[in-house]
Amino acid sequence: MSVPPDSSARRWRAPLAALVFLACIASLVLLSQQIAPPVVLYVAALVVGSAAVSAVLWRTPAITMRTVLFVAALGHILALFGQTIFEDDYYRFIWDGWRVLESGTPYGIPPEHFFGDSTVPHSMRDVLEWINYPHYPTIYGPVLQLLFAAVSLTAGNDELGLRILFGASTLILTGLTMSKHEPGRAALFAWNPVVVAESTLHLHPDVLLALFLFAGLVAGRRHPVLAGIVIGAAAGVKLVALAAWPMLLRLAPRGLIAAIATLAALYGFFAVQGFGVGLDSTETFATQWYFNPLAFELLFELFGPTWGRLLALGIAGLIVLWLHASAKSFEQAPLAAIFGAILLFAPAVNAWYLLWLLPFAVGRRELWPYVASAALPLSYLTGLNLELYEFEEFQVHPLALRAEWVLIGGAILFDVVRAKIGNRKQSASTEWDMEPRVSVIIPALNEEKSVGETVRGILIADPPGLMEVVVADNGSTDRTLEKALAAGARAISQPERGYGAACLAALDAIDKRSNIVLFMDADLSDVPEEAEALLGPIIEGQADLVIGSRTLGSVEPGAMSLPQRFGNWLAPALVRCIWGVRYTDLGPFRAIRRDALQRLAMIDRDFGWTIEMQVRAAKFGMRVAERPVSYRKRVGVSKISGTVRGVLAAGWKILFVIAREAFGDFDRDGRKAVEASRGQLPRPSKTGMAANDDA
Repeated sequence: MSVPPDSSARRWRAPLAALVFLACIASLVLLSQQIAPPVVLYVAALVVGSAAVSAVLWRTPAITMRTVLFVAALGHILALFGQTIFEDDYYRFIWDGWRVLESGTPYGIPPEHFFGDSTVPHSMRDVLEWINYPHYPTIYGPVLQLLFAAVSLTAGNDELGLRILFGASTLILTGLTMSKHEPGRAALFAWNPVVVAESTLHLHPDVLLALFLFAGLVAGRRHPVLAGIVIGAAAGVKLVALAAWPMLLRLAPRGLIAAIATLAALYGFFAVQGFGVGLDSTETFATQWYFNPLAFELLFELFGPTWGRLLALGIAGLIVLWLHASAKSFEQAPLAAIFGAILLFAPAVNAWYLLWLLPFAVGRRELWPYVASAALPLSYLTGLNLELYEFEEFQVHPLALRAEWVLIGGAILFDVVRAKIGNRKQSASTEWDMEPRVSVIIPALNEEKSVGETVRGILIADPPGLMEVVVADNGSTDRTLEKALAAGARAISQPERGYGAACLAALDAIDKRSNIVLFMDADLSDVPEEAEALLGPIIEGQADLVIGSRTLGSVEPGAMSLPQRFGNWLAPALVRCIWGVRYTDLGPFRAIRRDALQRLAMIDRDFGWTIEMQVRAAKFGMRVAERPVSYRKRVGVSKISGTVRGVLAAGWKILFVIAREAFGDFDRDGRKAVEASRGQLPRPSKTGMAANDDA
């Protein structure tokens, strides 16, 4: 007898996770109150606590929102009584807040400039003495400076004000995660000891970056301007948030405009005062800092500091763009993986950077973020903290560094392998339970010499389920329409020029009972007898879309020009790099289930039709097959390969469509099309027959 997920057999998970979480935070607080706490014991509590909580909560238990927030709040309240050890960044925060209140800006002047300045209050002199790297002006963004000023105004130089700010921000972020995910999943973030330690206990402001970004996700499509404002503010916390900005391209343009305006206003507020905005210190950090690197270590060893940083930046940038492009929608932007890629190739990696990504890992069943939360605290095991003077002060112990590499690298490999296995299972065949009813669509423009023979050829071939042949005359000035009718086709007129426009017009005209659409050209380049091979995988339930591949088949000498061959290589290569689906051709001879075509919500009206169909099928995760076909020399002159202008126009349009589909709001087009056409497609009956709306 199976046990339901919410039965008593799993009710112990939530209480156990809460107990481990609170015990871990209490241990950290008690250790922090010692004069010289052992760093090994402190780190062990963080590592074991994070690993244990993640393991217990991995099989999502039933927890209420109130429970998640209550337990998380208890953890942050406990952390209020701790001492910030092994970290001293918060002195800079207190100093910056005071400087904003005193002079309007903390930028441009390093703290060491005020050493011995009698005008500095005694309370701030104590803070000044503990600021790290006092010879550098502040690096922190304008949003943080305004918040530091607010804390300084209310709490002075008491670090309790920062603890309350960062703890409250984490709890608000927890609430936002539960607006999109079930509480049991949100607890993986809210009850992770690293989250409390790196926000309320160690006083790092990185949780604010995640808070603004998550608020942007929640605002999303319904409020694109608000989404743009808060995502712009996230970059005002730390500029690394700019890595999330490509997802704004999936919203209405006013969202991106709002983000740019917000960030410009935030930096402009300080820039007009004439002391800069901290970009000089940011440049120093980007070009000189080196701490606890992961994959960057290999690039550093092979290429040195300068070229290693440039290569790391380039690799991380390409991965970030690829992750954005592979996302299906604004809401599905993989921000955890995006920030994870940045950290993987960053020359400086601190444990608190995990706050950038952990909230966005909640909705994804990936192991690596939680393994990272148990591994990166090992970076506190430095020569300084361990009091091992044979090491440099900020050198992570080699054993700790190797443990990080093994744990995080192993988790990433595990997730990749599991994803590949899952994709294979998802692509398993499903039974086709309908009688095939095929409509053939033949776009034609001035094809009087070949369209009649093309129509007769497909009628004679008589592929399974053939119902009709529809020729879409695309504004011909010859007898194309007349020849198509004489050969036995239905013919429609679409005076707007464009391959896609002709196909879309034909789709509106085909029999409503058809459930498979076959596309072929009118110039005798396709072989009608091969239509059955394209329809077979769909009828057998093996595929939703079948492409006739000339690359896998045979091409008659002179049938394809060199630019066509190059485009046929480049476009599928880009699709494979971005979406991971392998195509060998953009051939026009293809078959697709009509309901699948409906989901694709095709909009392109000219040369981008074929690549748009294939890209959207890849993005939707449809089952796509290729079958080898023959390709003959066409009758007449090609509208694309026959002219230089046609080649350039087609090539540009194909690349444009790939870029548009990579970063555009594909889902919005799909929803609109589905809503507009709801009720127009036939619904299969139990016997596989569809009602004839035309009867």
